Amino acid sequence: MKKLLLLSAWLLAQVLWAQQQPKQYVLIEHFTNSRCAICASRNPAFYALIQQYPKDVHHLAIHPPVPYNNCAFYLSNPTQNSARANAYGISGTPRVALNGILVPAGNPLLPVATLEAALGKTSPIAIEVKEGGVAPTKTAEVTVRTFGAVPAGNYKLFVAVAESTVNYNAPNGESKHYDVFHAMLTDINGQDITLPAPGGSASFNFTFNYVKPSGWTSNFDSLYVLAFVQEANTKAVLNSGTRFDPVFTNASEAPTVRALHWSPNPAKDFASALLPGERIRSAEVFSLSGQRWAIEYTVEADLVRLSLEALPPGAYVVRVMTDSGPYIGRLMRP
Repeated sequence: MKKLLLLSAWLLAQVLWAQQQPKQYVLIEHFTNSRCAICASRNPAFYALIQQYPKDVHHLAIHPPVPYNNCAFYLSNPTQNSARANAYGISGTPRVALNGILVPAGNPLLPVATLEAALGKTSPIAIEVKEGGVAPTKTAEVTVRTFGAVPAGNYKLFVAVAESTVNYNAPNGESKHYDVFHAMLTDINGQDITLPAPGGSASFNFTFNYVKPSGWTSNFDSLYVLAFVQEANTKAVLNSGTRFDPVFTNASEAPTVRALHWSPNPAKDFASALLPGERIRSAEVFSLSGQRWAIEYTVEADLVRLSLEALPPGAYVVRVMTDSGPYIGRLMRP
């Protein structure tokens, strides 16, 4: 009975945790060049991939001077385009950094599995962006709200202005360019930020004076602000936000937590669960004390299968994240 009470209490704590954590958007910094033929050959598949996840991905196209320093987008802000690329050691294009982690160069530019592994995660912070102003001046208020424990680190706030779609017949043959970086409203290396304690928030105000670039057609009404918080040493991005995202509150985005049934249960070596119609993102196993256990699992369509050999005998709680939210269930290993 005591174990059952502990399990019920811990399950309740997990439910509350799931309800209070904002989603983590996937920030993709895309380093490309309007004169690069390889960029023109790989970018279309990359765009087609990320456009499948409009509610999950934030994309920012940065144009360093490689392989050509006469790229029109680079020339509109050479200092900041170069600095952001240098932060990742970019020496060629195209390349992408996903949530601050540089993806190995290759074709495809961003493997489907790499992107999908980053989906369905949560963050201890949410970023809200409000915009105002009248051409040629844009204003932005960026609010960072904390909902959970933030890992220790040296955090920086970055606030960028991007243009959602640019129609420009580039020398490499590309005619549509997405989320083109104009300028960083913070320092290009970020602005120091002390993240508030859980339940708190911090707001910052910015002004951008738009100057129409030469060499390509730009539209003030297509500009928007993208804000993100990044750890300075590891470059891990904690979360990002734009004005297009729903505002997170504990109630408005609280996911429904559903029961998860394992078979067999108890299970010694393997256990499986079927989640009809769901896309499974991750599986985590916890002891009743809250310790997370690293185990192997496989996913085939809507079936998840756990390998239990590494677990000592006992009672565990398993949380499976899907596109529609979390499932939580009890699992015994004799």
